[in-house]
Amino acid sequence: MGPLLYLTLCSLRNRMRRRLKRLKEPRYLIGMVVGLAYFWMFFWRPRGPRPNSGVAAMSGAGLSIELAAAAGLFALIAMAWLWPSKKRGALAFYRSDVQFLFPAPLTRKELIRYAVFRSQLGVLIGSLFMTLFFRASSRAGGWTFFIGTSFALAILNLHLTGVSLRRESLSSHGVAGIARQWLPVAVVGVAAIIIVGTVALDWNTLASQAHASDVGAELSRLATSGAAGIVLMPFRAVTRLPVAQSPAAFLRALPWALLIFILNYFWVIRSDAQFEEASAEFAEKIARIRKGQLAAPKVRSGTTPTPFKLSLEGPPETAILWKNLIMVGRYLSLRTLILFLPLFVMFGVVLVSGSRGGLGAAFGGMSVLVFIFTILLGPQIARNDLRRDLANLAVLKTWPVSGAALVRGEVMAPAVLLTVIASLCALNGVIFAASIRMSASSAIAAGVLAPGLILLQLLAQNALAVLWPSWFATGAQVRGIDVMGQRLLMMLGLLLVLVVAAVPAGIVAGVLLLGIYFLTGTYAVVAPALAAAAVLLTEAFAASHAIGKLLDRTDVSAIDVME
Repeated sequence: MGPLLYLTLCSLRNRMRRRLKRLKEPRYLIGMVVGLAYFWMFFWRPRGPRPNSGVAAMSGAGLSIELAAAAGLFALIAMAWLWPSKKRGALAFYRSDVQFLFPAPLTRKELIRYAVFRSQLGVLIGSLFMTLFFRASSRAGGWTFFIGTSFALAILNLHLTGVSLRRESLSSHGVAGIARQWLPVAVVGVAAIIIVGTVALDWNTLASQAHASDVGAELSRLATSGAAGIVLMPFRAVTRLPVAQSPAAFLRALPWALLIFILNYFWVIRSDAQFEEASAEFAEKIARIRKGQLAAPKVRSGTTPTPFKLSLEGPPETAILWKNLIMVGRYLSLRTLILFLPLFVMFGVVLVSGSRGGLGAAFGGMSVLVFIFTILLGPQIARNDLRRDLANLAVLKTWPVSGAALVRGEVMAPAVLLTVIASLCALNGVIFAASIRMSASSAIAAGVLAPGLILLQLLAQNALAVLWPSWFATGAQVRGIDVMGQRLLMMLGLLLVLVVAAVPAGIVAGVLLLGIYFLTGTYAVVAPALAAAAVLLTEAFAASHAIGKLLDRTDVSAIDVME
């Protein structure tokens, strides 16, 4: 491991040198200043005593945080066993690793140990940032939270690696491998059935609770007793470390977490999976993405359904929407969301009929949070538009499509996806209006305004990508404090654009609202929302034309894929 440790440390040093060297460019220097200012403001700026914030608040929550984290950890591991992902190799190696380490006189166990060791560096960095974010009120609390979070993330990382290696082993051994290694999958399946069955059997009691706190108390009782308590016991042993209320409690919980870590480590190291081929394929895919060359998908006839049948004639926006929806379907199918709608409505109706508080209020409040998240942050996450395709501008320029039509077609796919999610949340707000103390008309008005707000944000982000393409990662996802500072600046600019664009819509809606009030004596919000939505959509259509003209004048050589 000596040469491999030296290689890892040298790679880390060279990466830091490269990050510092790119600060010579103004875009990275400005981003670094903004990123450091953000960290100073939220993490390092001296503050007064905060006995009930950060890690202290998490420690005060105690059992609730521990059980919620244990349930989330169980869900992640159960999904990995029962529904494994095949998008990446079992172990992440770079192209240089494949070229130089795979032919080297190294055993498979040494390669696995090297990959596991290198992955733990990311775990430590992530734990450090989480510790800074949840600033502890004492130095001892900060250290226990950092070490506990590192152990929890390291165990999760090791176990997911082991699951991936087990998947490669099953594929290499065929039917004999499945017959030999069926027991872990069966154990996880039975554990999942126990958890779901426990909640289902106690559903009437959960639905009859009057407050969300009573629902949480009942779930805590289920998770700490009976068969469900036994299933969650090892997961609680892992999540108990970060939320330990004292160093003594941390030391009492440490041996069990350490034992689970050691068992997972030896399980991964002793794997006999032939991971080389899958890891080499994944390394080549990463190398192509870093060069701005998107990997061509494997096309299998009849296995990947298209979102809808594309006609030979029609507007070009429809063809671009069709293309981008296929890309969205690789990780989230629009058809799945539409099919999920009846179940979503039925679940809401059952909760409302059982109780107008408790679960109903919790589910309605969660829908409100998801709605706000979708409106404000969804356009930044859903990037299946010009921000992804701008690296292929030379190809897009050859299409017989105007810039405005290209822009509209590019933003339609993320707009449709986010609008469907926001509409489901608004519908849930209508169902649980009484539980969350909101009028049904307000939820309907929010759903009406959602498409215009989403479209304007998507168009603003695409406009910034066309105007300043070097500030957007059109190729590989570049990381670092300087890149985070760039995105913070972009976020502030987008919020400013959204506020300015919402002013005309707000004026029209306000005038109509006052007019209806003077005529009827009541405040009607649906009609003003419809008028405001019409203004927002009109602004979006005009903005697409303006961005299209900019795109028509954009030089292909101006688009430089970020290194």
